[in-house]
Amino acid sequence: MDRKNVLYIFNDIGFGGAAQSLLDMLVGIKNSVNPIVVVREDIIIEEKFIEAGIKYYKVCFSVDYVKIGTADENKKTYDLVQSYEAALQLLSIIKREKIQLIHINSSVTYFAAIAALIAGIPYVWHIRELLEEHFECEFLNWEIKEKLYKQADKLIAISDYVEKTYYEKYSLKTIRIYDGLNIKRYKKHIEITKNFNRTFIVPGAITPEKGQLDIVKASEILVARGFCDFKIIIVGNGSDDYVWALKKYIKRKKLDKNICILPYCDELSHLRNQAAYAITSSQNEALGRVTIEAMLSGNFVIGAKSGGTTEIVGAKEERGMLYELHNSEALADAMIRVIKCPAEDKNLIIKAAQEYAEKAFDLGRYCEILDELYDAVLISYKPKEQGDLLDVIKEKYEKNNNITLGECGDAVIRYKKSEAALGLALKWIKIKQKGYDLAEYFIKNDIQNISIYGMAALGKRLYDELENSGIEVRYLMDKNPKQMDKLLEFISPDQEWLEVDAIIVTVALSEKQIIDGFIEQGYEKVIGLSEVLDSFNEKIM
Repeated sequence: MDRKNVLYIFNDIGFGGAAQSLLDMLVGIKNSVNPIVVVREDIIIEEKFIEAGIKYYKVCFSVDYVKIGTADENKKTYDLVQSYEAALQLLSIIKREKIQLIHINSSVTYFAAIAALIAGIPYVWHIRELLEEHFECEFLNWEIKEKLYKQADKLIAISDYVEKTYYEKYSLKTIRIYDGLNIKRYKKHIEITKNFNRTFIVPGAITPEKGQLDIVKASEILVARGFCDFKIIIVGNGSDDYVWALKKYIKRKKLDKNICILPYCDELSHLRNQAAYAITSSQNEALGRVTIEAMLSGNFVIGAKSGGTTEIVGAKEERGMLYELHNSEALADAMIRVIKCPAEDKNLIIKAAQEYAEKAFDLGRYCEILDELYDAVLISYKPKEQGDLLDVIKEKYEKNNNITLGECGDAVIRYKKSEAALGLALKWIKIKQKGYDLAEYFIKNDIQNISIYGMAALGKRLYDELENSGIEVRYLMDKNPKQMDKLLEFISPDQEWLEVDAIIVTVALSEKQIIDGFIEQGYEKVIGLSEVLDSFNEKIM
């Protein structure tokens, strides 16, 4: 067939495994496909598409899932309204670019499926995530989405694990197509070696689901056993809150010499060259691109016995070692086992893993398979009898298209919070520029230990500043610790009396109300961060 006009829906904001897989494929398939990409308005990686010469459009759309148990009817309705409006935006692009087929590159949006049905063109849907199992999330409008899934001309699963899960849970039939990687970019010539260092690399997003905490706890176990000669390099980005808390946990456990955390970088070859081993600790990974990259790079893989990781490594450990998911003791055992494993055996496994990855995840073959799939879909496509699906969606949209989630009010509150915090931060910077430390305030007022209420940016910075000052931060408090409580202990003042010299409130916007609340509970010394900063006024004038 002639070169096809295919529209790809890319839902990520940042650049991760899914983004790299899509970009590689778009470049690889250009000879037979004219690719056009639709991205979110808030994307921060558009230069990647520009560099690759890929045409793209920005459309206002968002993901259609929430944490399990947090969905409500208002969110569901708002999601449908947003999705329908995004579909209407897409229709003009479909017409302008003479789109013949839509490839939805993720399971977490459905607006493009609606647009395809309205335009009367086929669509294929690439399922790359297992929301409930991996992220502990759920779709907002599953009833509609399930019908749109069934209308898809092809459903693609990223792994056997995803294919099996979607069939068993939803009775949806998919075809498994492994992602393709640019083999030359990652493949390293493997030299037979007798001397393996004791360095482990852990690339990937830093989140609870990816399991970095399990690795840190395994490190604690190794050190407790007297096994101290090892190094772990964690590479990736995550929320500021979680990464900050993970670093504090590492420091508290005195593992700084064994574990370092580095920010995300596109090119990992120099770090992989420093490491003999790679660890994939994710729960229910749909596939696991970093595992494949490790195999191609010649790193010996240790993987959690879960989801796509087991599939890649091999249930019988043909291409690495496995350990029980979330079992840090088992992971510590596996790390020791792999270090003590005879070099000859490790070399054989590394070689087998690389050969497997090179064959199973070849980009050229991946592009050929997709191209053949597109051709088959276009040849066999017949306009679908929509029944009442589009009518139902349109009716719900027209009935509720004025609904909001109170986003304007929320935006005003967020702005006011940021404005109040910025005022304190600017004064704090001025104090630091003049050479003063906040610890001086506490020493002067005979405050030796404190509790911090509010662990957003200002609270974390206060903790950092006092960490080596001799002022003890005894308790942390926050109504929404944003998963930091998985790493550090947070206390509820409603449940427990705090034995401290003072409580420091760092919530700028509602500082007075919070202070008054603590005083009503009987606490005598409750101090706002603003008071601490104001005490330096004379020194910085």
